[in-house]
Amino acid sequence: MKTTESIDDYVSRVKAVANEMKRNDKALSEVRVMEKILRSLVRKFDYVVVAIEESKDLTQMTIDELVGSLQAHEQKIKLNEESENLEQVLQSKLHVNEGGASNSYTRGR
Repeated sequence: MKTTESIDDYVSRVKAVANEMKRNDKALSEVRVMEKILRSLVRKFDYVVVAIEESKDLTQMTIDELVGSLQAHEQKIKLNEESENLEQVLQSKLHVNEGGASNSYTRGR
């Protein structure tokens, strides 16, 4: 998986390879495909991979369920990154205003 790649894009790529193998009489089981997906994810998914491997039985799980779990984790990561970026922007703006930039609300008070 590429660091900038989304779960949807990556799983689509893996499924395409698995389908190509199936056409060439080298079919992989769904469990084997899920294992390969989990093993090849980028480091930011390490925690969710361990949680899935420890708490779920891959033989009782579908690829769609796995993808749903990974997408939920990906969304949480994105929300955390966005809130951190917003916090940094607000901190920068606060430092600029404290650094001597005039503010029409504080002038004359």
